[in-house]
Amino acid sequence: MKINKRQTLTFVAALVMVVSALAFSPASGETGFSASASGYYNNYSFASVNGTAEYTLDLTNSGETDFTDVVVTPEFQHQSWNPDNVSFSDGSTDSVGSFSIETFSAGTTQQLTVSVTVGNGVQIDYPEVPMMLNVDDSTGSRIGSDDVIIVVANWIAYESNYPGSPALNEYNIGDSYDYQLTVENIAVSYDPVSDSTTPMDIRDAIQVQYSGISGWSVTSDDDSWHPFYGGQLDGMAAGSEQTWDISVELTGNVKAGEDVINFQASSTDPDDPMGGMPYYQPYGLSVVPVSAASWYNVGVSGSGMRNADVSEGSDVQNWEVGVHNIGNADDTFSLTWDVTGVPLGWTLSALPDTSGTLGWQGSYNFDVAITIPGDALAGTTGTFTMTADSANSDTTATQTFEVSVDQHYGVSLAVEASSLEAAPGATVDFSFTLSNTGNGEDTYGISVDGPAVWTPTASASEVMVSAVSDGQFLVSVTIPEDRDAGADSGDITVTVTSSDNETSDNATVSASASQVFDISMAHYSGSDGIVTVSQDTSLQIKLNVTNNGNGVDTLSLSLANAPSWAALGAETLDIGRGQTIAIVVTLSPDTAALSGRDYTFQVVATSGDGSEWTSPDMTAEIEVKDTEGEEVEEEVVEEEDDSPGFGIVASLLAFAFVVLNRRKD
Repeated sequence: MKINKRQTLTFVAALVMVVSALAFSPASGETGFSASASGYYNNYSFASVNGTAEYTLDLTNSGETDFTDVVVTPEFQHQSWNPDNVSFSDGSTDSVGSFSIETFSAGTTQQLTVSVTVGNGVQIDYPEVPMMLNVDDSTGSRIGSDDVIIVVANWIAYESNYPGSPALNEYNIGDSYDYQLTVENIAVSYDPVSDSTTPMDIRDAIQVQYSGISGWSVTSDDDSWHPFYGGQLDGMAAGSEQTWDISVELTGNVKAGEDVINFQASSTDPDDPMGGMPYYQPYGLSVVPVSAASWYNVGVSGSGMRNADVSEGSDVQNWEVGVHNIGNADDTFSLTWDVTGVPLGWTLSALPDTSGTLGWQGSYNFDVAITIPGDALAGTTGTFTMTADSANSDTTATQTFEVSVDQHYGVSLAVEASSLEAAPGATVDFSFTLSNTGNGEDTYGISVDGPAVWTPTASASEVMVSAVSDGQFLVSVTIPEDRDAGADSGDITVTVTSSDNETSDNATVSASASQVFDISMAHYSGSDGIVTVSQDTSLQIKLNVTNNGNGVDTLSLSLANAPSWAALGAETLDIGRGQTIAIVVTLSPDTAALSGRDYTFQVVATSGDGSEWTSPDMTAEIEVKDTEGEEVEEEVVEEEDDSPGFGIVASLLAFAFVVLNRRKD
């Protein structure tokens, strides 16, 4: 027979499906009546068109008052469902359409069997058709009611022990146990001649598929069992059954304790001209009870390597840490920390010592932070570990947290003296101090930029300096030999660059030529420095002075060993570089100058730096001047006797004679 399934559940029907068993309690509180209906499964019973669904209705008068003329009647939402298709029986009395109880005494119970035949042609908006069983007393008052569901279907699927239950097995991961699932063809056809029904073939495409919780697998060796879609049937013979031997295995982490493996049974009608909506059998018939044994384990997360940048001061590194219950039962995990690998001066945040109680798949999450001081050196590492221990087993999990300090670069350059001077041809050395202000050993390149003629040269092309330390090097500058005093090199720029090729510093120095004092004096051209001068006459003698230094010199001039009648023409002299100037010495011997005597003297020139330069000897020979009207008596002195005493006396007498004659004038 073809079932009319429009598959539309009205709002009223949905409300009826969720109504629980109702109990009527009179206002007096001394009387009470209840009606409770149950079917093949809870309040569900199954029948095909022309088939019959059966229910048990339990009636209880829990009060102290008797009820009379109690009537039980069915109620459908749609008029196509005929109440006369509902029959009642208490085991001795059968009734169609309703059931009457003349006296329902206080404190008594009564059980009725209710049979509902699904008449051909009834309107089936949805396979689950609600029916109310109402109980009224003699006054027509409703004293009780309950609802049942008629499931119109051609088949029914159940675990093979139903209405019993298979043994409850306890599973550890990897354990498997065997069960059976059965699908029964309950479709019947009606023969009006004999007023009887007979089983019939069905063409329904039936599927029984595992739809339970994850962590379990279901397999079967039966050819009609698909690995993913479960049991597959394309129709069933009249009155036949299909039973699958299945194996249930625990493959994953499921919560400890009892649960059920549920199978969803469904079908589609190939004879439905619209293709048909799938029919899903209510849950609960095809279930396998299971129990997962307790086991304990722990996992941790959040560890890892961090890099600290302390270029701008202290740095804070964080981890989001998790402690995870990867067992299947409640557990508590103690947390222990090993911080011996944390350098002195590094600071850790508060570290918890327990996760507290964590349920299945629960996690305890928290943050851990470490502060790295700004003076931490590059490459310094800090490590610490956390170990989580299960309170219910020996399982542990450990993770390590690590921080490494990145290198940052810095440099400053200072020079002992930014300017130096030396004589042309000499070399000056500038002493530089290079300070590594970074936090790691670094190699600095040195470059010098300046005038090539001064040949500025660094003592090294690069210098390696430890962190927070100093290095030294020299820059040499040679003063060109042709430079005048005070000549300057201009800026010589010295640059040091870190190995990162970005960080640098520079300083500027300069060198200058100092003044060289070098004076030479020579006899005037054509002169040998010897002159003859008469008494009471004046005569000049010249001397060439040459500045062989590299700058203007101011000379202080003086005479050495000179007679009083010798005088310099000037006492100071400004003389330029390479210049030759003649200086004059005037000789004016008086009568006191001894005739016939040679006077030898020198000129001394004192440079601006105090250096003294002495001229070659100059000699003045005094020539005797004749005096008119003066008689000079000369005594001829005989040649000296061999006697020493006589010669001395004769000389003295002669000298006295000359003196006396001069006084006469």
